[in-house]
Amino acid sequence: MKRVLFRASQSAWAVPIVVSVFVILALTGFPQILLITATVLTFGAVDGAFFSWLATMISATLTFGLGHWFGGRFVRRFGGERAQATIDVIGRHGILASGLIRVVPSAPFIVVNAAAGAAHIPLWKYWAGTSIGIVPKILVVAVLSTLAPDDHTATAGIRGVYEFFISREPRDLALIAAVIVVWLGFLLLVRWFYERMRGQGRSE
Repeated sequence: MKRVLFRASQSAWAVPIVVSVFVILALTGFPQILLITATVLTFGAVDGAFFSWLATMISATLTFGLGHWFGGRFVRRFGGERAQATIDVIGRHGILASGLIRVVPSAPFIVVNAAAGAAHIPLWKYWAGTSIGIVPKILVVAVLSTLAPDDHTATAGIRGVYEFFISREPRDLALIAAVIVVWLGFLLLVRWFYERMRGQGRSE
C-alpha cells in the first residue's frame, strides 16, 4: 500500500489513485486509521489530510449505498449483533450518531457505513455527520506527523527513536504529549456520550 501511495504522489492522477485505494480497501474492512496515516505520511500533513478526508467521504458513500440497497440482513452478515446495534443508534440519532461513531472504535468502517445505509437515514444527514466526524482523527494524525520521527529515524531502530527524542526541544515533547492526552480525553468523552445514546435506545 505504501508503495502504491508513493507512486501516486509522483503522478498527476494522485487523487483518483488515493480514492481508489480507500474504496477497494474499505470493502475488505482494512483499518481506516492506517490508510489515513499512510496517506498523510506520503503526501504531507496538508495534502495528505485533504486527500484522506475526500477519499474517506467517497468510500463511505459507496459502502453506505451497499447497506441502503441490500438492507439490514446484508449488514448483519458482516457485523452480527453489533451491526444491528449500530443500525438502531444511527436510525434514532441520524447526524449526531453518524459523526460520533467515526471517533468511537465501534465496528469496522464498512460495517458502520453499511449500517447507516440500512438505517435508511437521509444521505445529506449521513454526509453531514460523517464529514465532520472524520475530521478529528485526520487532524490528530496530521499534527502528529509533523512532530513524530521521520522514516529515516524509524529505520534506525530504538537508537534512532532515542536520538530523536533527546534532540527535541522540551516544548516539542510537551506538545506531542499534549496532543496525545487531549485526544485520549476526547475519545473518552465521545465514548461516554455514545454509550448514553445506546442506553437510551435500550430503555425505550
